[in-house]
Amino acid sequence: MAIFAVVLRRPNTEVPQRISDAFPDHFQLSETFWVVASTAMSEQVAVKAGIKGKGRAHDVSGVVFRLQVGYSGYTAPGLWEWLADHVEDF
Repeated sequence: MAIFAVVLRRPNTEVPQRISDAFPDHFQLSETFWVVASTAMSEQVAVKAGIKGKGRAHDVSGVVFRLQVGYSGYTAPGLWEWLADHVEDF
């Protein structure tokens, strides 16, 4: 498994449902940012999330980053808990 950040330039109505369907164990920090766990490659995560490929969501612009072990910041406590639960995926 690996951890990926899915980041949109602006909110999109289709992407949240696609992420929920493809990655049930995800954490949504905002309307434009999710972290997901997957065994897929970054490109496959982008396709499943609806931000790349022939069947991508309408009017979407975004990117997928594979995360490494380091992270820092001040945000919702739930994000830190989700990351701690998935530390073995890094």
